[in-house]
Amino acid sequence: METKPENEPETSVPEANDVIPENAILIIEGVRVHPLQGAVINIGRKFENHIVIDDPRISRTHAQLRAIKGHFVLFDLDSTGGTFVNGQRTSQSVLYPGDVISLAGVTLVFSQDTPSPHPERVETSPLGEPGSAQRATPTMEKSTIDIKLGRNKLRSQGDAADRDDQFDQKP
Repeated sequence: METKPENEPETSVPEANDVIPENAILIIEGVRVHPLQGAVINIGRKFENHIVIDDPRISRTHAQLRAIKGHFVLFDLDSTGGTFVNGQRTSQSVLYPGDVISLAGVTLVFSQDTPSPHPERVETSPLGEPGSAQRATPTMEKSTIDIKLGRNKLRSQGDAADRDDQFDQKP
């Protein structure tokens, strides 16, 4: 039986039920886009990682993404600076589109074009049938107007309520 050194990240082949999520990307520091196309993606400072982040705050093998049951799950690999998702320190976390990841202060954003449903979101079918293929199409029928403010600038929220009353009145 072959064993890996303790600090060597796993690069296993996915099981049959570990579908790689489609169109998933990581946006690194708001400027670098990295498509997530593997079942296991290692992130760190070492050149052997799939995603290399050359920043001294990042550990050599900092974190790992694994495709598990159609979702990417982020694992901290006992990093020095820690791994955070949406401001909460984590050792492992299922990722959803829009999640903000911090690896020792380096910001990454997880995004996906065709996301899996978030477990906290409730199915809302406009026709009353859960999972209905028919969806109502929202339309906007009101026209918009431009409002120019003169000398009176918005000073507080109390002033805003008074101004709202002025706009509700019809000439």
